[in-house]
Amino acid sequence: MLTKTHDKKMFTEISPQDISGLTIGGIDGGYASRLFIGFDIFVFRAIAAFLTYSPEGIQKTTYYPSKTPPLEIAISDVGLSSLDFENMGSIRRAITELQIVSQILEQNDKKTDILLLDGSPVLKKPLTNNQRILNYFQTYLSILSRLIFKAKKHGIKLVWIVKDSRLNLFTKFLGQILPFIAEELPDILSLDYRRIINRSRDMDLFYYLLKSNYRSMAYYRPFEISKEFGQEFALYASYLKTAPFDIPLRIELFQSIHRDQADLIKEINDISGAILPISQYNKNYGIPAPIVEADARAKIKETEIEALFQLIRVRHPTPELWLYRRERAPWKF
Repeated sequence: MLTKTHDKKMFTEISPQDISGLTIGGIDGGYASRLFIGFDIFVFRAIAAFLTYSPEGIQKTTYYPSKTPPLEIAISDVGLSSLDFENMGSIRRAITELQIVSQILEQNDKKTDILLLDGSPVLKKPLTNNQRILNYFQTYLSILSRLIFKAKKHGIKLVWIVKDSRLNLFTKFLGQILPFIAEELPDILSLDYRRIINRSRDMDLFYYLLKSNYRSMAYYRPFEISKEFGQEFALYASYLKTAPFDIPLRIELFQSIHRDQADLIKEINDISGAILPISQYNKNYGIPAPIVEADARAKIKETEIEALFQLIRVRHPTPELWLYRRERAPWKF
């Protein structure tokens, strides 16, 4: 639910910042799974790629925990439904990524200015009676809460980059306010905008409405995190078009709901201005370079998965480890 906007203007032009001397990190995780008869196996990997910039461009690239981190393997010997299987994998992957962030923030030797995380911090509470999955969900929220305060303590901006949003929060909100902003958008009001909005998602709409180097008005929605720190936080978001022929990014960050509005807007603009120059290497693909690098390093290759599972079957050649019949048919169509 979209609750409140924080801009007087629908669109704001953003000036690309001079990022010389800044170190911007991108964090992403890879995930694979395989169903066996008797148990399920999950494989994860998360990595941070740090790009340090000079006036000439990227000065150096470093990685945490390493350039090619080992796989993390988790085994579930409890029968999971298809939905629980998906929930378990997605929540464990998200926890793995946050653990990397936590380790980075614990180390004071990494002088990082901005940390960009791939995806949204919002995970829906799983509809399940499986207590282990519910416990993992609470663990995720707990780690996330601590990270928000750790990042602020260290002066690091923690930002989530949503590449492919399917939300329609803004389009619904826009449909409610369009009749009242006719002076700013007269061309849209001449169309059957209600039908267009009902069939559109935020990304679809902003692809056409936003020019390059512009962002949408910022808005926030409540998000349940731990209240043990004595402050109330909300998740603030806006859409930023970084490339002329790509859909906008959704930029999300946590801030206190009591923060001065002008100060908040300035920080959103500053973050957007730092994201622009690291996302404009290709007119058709406006993803921040640290995220691209982290994604490439975190991706789990099919050869890695197959080698791991072959090793398991060699060491435990019992019927309980056989793949399901659909995976081991002697012929392929």
